[in-house]
Amino acid sequence: MRRYFFPIFHKGETQADDVGELFGSAEMAVQYGACVARDIASDPDYDRGVGTVVIVVDASGAEVGRHRVNAAEPRRVL
Repeated sequence: MRRYFFPIFHKGETQADDVGELFGSAEMAVQYGACVARDIASDPDYDRGVGTVVIVVDASGAEVGRHRVNAAEPRRVL
């Protein structure tokens, strides 16, 4: 199991994820990032015009995926 982090870029600022989550693979972490993006998009108070992005980062700091909130398909970086 490896730890992955999910910082969120919103309105020009990054909200750090200092805790992260454990996953058996980068693919599972990228899928979880997509769930986070969908959860944000489902918030009725979410401003859809701001271009929010959920970034998936491994423990070494390498980006392994990113999800634009409201996008139909996630983008995998690997």
